[in-house]
Amino acid sequence: MDGEKFTQQLFHYGRLLWQPLSAFWQWWSRQLFSLLPASISHRLLSQKQRLLIYPGQEHYRLELEPGGEQLLLDDTPEQSRLLTEMLRQADSIRLCLNGKDVLCTRISLPAATAGNLDDVLRFEMDRHTPFSAEQVYFGYRIAARDKRQPLIQVDLLLAPRAQVDPQLAELNQLGLVPTALTDAEHPQAPVIQLPVPPGAAISKARRLKTLQGALVLLMLFLLIAVPLYQRQNRIEALNAQLDIPRQRAEQAAELKRQLQELQQSRLFLAQARARQPSALSLLDALTRQLPDHTWLSRFELRDGRVQLRGESANASELIGILEASPLFFDVRFSSPVTNNPATSKDRFMIDARFGEEGS
Repeated sequence: MDGEKFTQQLFHYGRLLWQPLSAFWQWWSRQLFSLLPASISHRLLSQKQRLLIYPGQEHYRLELEPGGEQLLLDDTPEQSRLLTEMLRQADSIRLCLNGKDVLCTRISLPAATAGNLDDVLRFEMDRHTPFSAEQVYFGYRIAARDKRQPLIQVDLLLAPRAQVDPQLAELNQLGLVPTALTDAEHPQAPVIQLPVPPGAAISKARRLKTLQGALVLLMLFLLIAVPLYQRQNRIEALNAQLDIPRQRAEQAAELKRQLQELQQSRLFLAQARARQPSALSLLDALTRQLPDHTWLSRFELRDGRVQLRGESANASELIGILEASPLFFDVRFSSPVTNNPATSKDRFMIDARFGEEGS
């Protein structure tokens, strides 16, 4: 499967999965907001709006985005009420400048400056533009990174203070304090954030909306975290209650296993003893079965085998005598029979197994 086909399938299944998740999220959000007072939930559910100010030849045109509600600033009595309502609905105010009042350019900078672009641009503004940092308001955005070279491409939007400050002063007299500048002809250009005047106060409506948003986030967190916390505590309590009988059961099982091993060991030893005769019984049987002309110099028992060494007047008959005994089997000479000149008897060494044959 090639990468393009895999991406298409992943996107397809992602859309199928997103539909039920999106429906569940919308239902769940409605349930949460239904717990709030109607006035608060209405304000919180309302979409955030931005107040855009467009300079004209004679008047300023105001527009709420999204929503599309517009107002042309003039001296009509109705204007004050409409302006107050638009300011109440707006979360931010932007002054959208004409193309002749701004300069948009792209510059290349070392990638190492990405973390401190504001200071770097202020220091090198006159190297890349016809202005110094004190002469302009500026905004920027990293547009691209050059993988072949350690460089970044930065989109830079400039607004000369000489053209902008008179407009800001005029708007301040009208009770409008823009917080950002934009290029009206190129909405994709960077946004210039304006410094907040020292005496500028945040409106009561904005503070209330911020507080309400924080309360909603806190409520959502509690609605999710508290049940999980209680469930985890319940699980831990149940586990603690189960640990005692579980440990006792494990100890009982271990004792039972050890007892079974001891019983099996005792049974094995008893069976082994029953299968193998004692050394005294073997020695007694040999004493009775060996001829009188035969005597032993060594009698050794080891691992179910017996080794006999001695002399006999007729060593060759000893194999048949021992094999005839029910106590011995697998009887054989372990070394050749030799003659002892001093006694004129055969020296022999015999190995045999004792006990039950096949054990």
